[in-house]
Amino acid sequence: MPKRKIIFSVMMALTFLLSITTGAFAQDPARLTALNISLWPEFDRPTVLVIVHGVLADKGNLPREASVLVPVTADVIVTTYVNPDGRQAPEQVFRTADLGDGFKRITFTIATAEYWVEYYDDLLKGAPDKTLNFAYKLPAPADKVALEIQQPARATNLTATPAVQLTRVSPDGLSYYEAQFANLGAGQTVAAQIKYTRSETRLTKDLLAANPASSSNPIAAPQEPSAWQNAFFIAAAVILGLVAVFGFLTLRRKQSAPAARAPARNTPKKARRAPASNDATTAFCTQCGRALRAEDNFCPRCGAKRRNV
Repeated sequence: MPKRKIIFSVMMALTFLLSITTGAFAQDPARLTALNISLWPEFDRPTVLVIVHGVLADKGNLPREASVLVPVTADVIVTTYVNPDGRQAPEQVFRTADLGDGFKRITFTIATAEYWVEYYDDLLKGAPDKTLNFAYKLPAPADKVALEIQQPARATNLTATPAVQLTRVSPDGLSYYEAQFANLGAGQTVAAQIKYTRSETRLTKDLLAANPASSSNPIAAPQEPSAWQNAFFIAAAVILGLVAVFGFLTLRRKQSAPAARAPARNTPKKARRAPASNDATTAFCTQCGRALRAEDNFCPRCGAKRRNV
């Protein structure tokens, strides 16, 4: 075999082996294609409920263990996985290991490639202007990460750093805001500072129970009317008042006008057309018998000279 062909064959083999090795390292079994983190402040406790939903890239090798990193102050209440029909499986027993950096590792068994974790963390500070400082440490690389914030019922002025966008309003009137991240590595931290104003002391869950979801927005925070709205209401009230006064005066004018003209309509025609006294008949023509007026010296019919009888 020519020397050139031997060298070419060796290079191709090395390239193939390198690609296989690189691919093997790239396929991290814990890598996530999607990670969704939801924050629900003051939902059913006066703290913050955190919901973590991870989707593994590796759909095989099941069942197996999954790990999630949570703050050492977290009160973990749910560790499970999501069945193919979208429902959660029964809760799984988990093990805890303190990492010594403010986080602890939660490990449990999953039978699908989607895990689900819920925990509470006491992160809220201040009142009625409240601040929430959140941090989540990734246990594995993630292609896409979404951080969603549920605005508590009757809260206002929600802002966040990094910036979030309003993505949806649920049928029960709750607003949800979201920030997205991409291509995060294992050990990286997703951090956010959330601020909002809320004087309401009742929890969102209690307000939802007290206000049926059939209402369009049963638990939204009451909004004060704006200056433009106040000006509009005042202008509308003035216009309605002027219309009412004008209508009242018009009605009074129509009611009083017929009464003033009533005597003229009820007067008999004979009384209004009675002949003057000098038009009365005083004599008759001696020739033809026609009635003569006082000023007739000759008969208008036959021309005979008037004779007084």
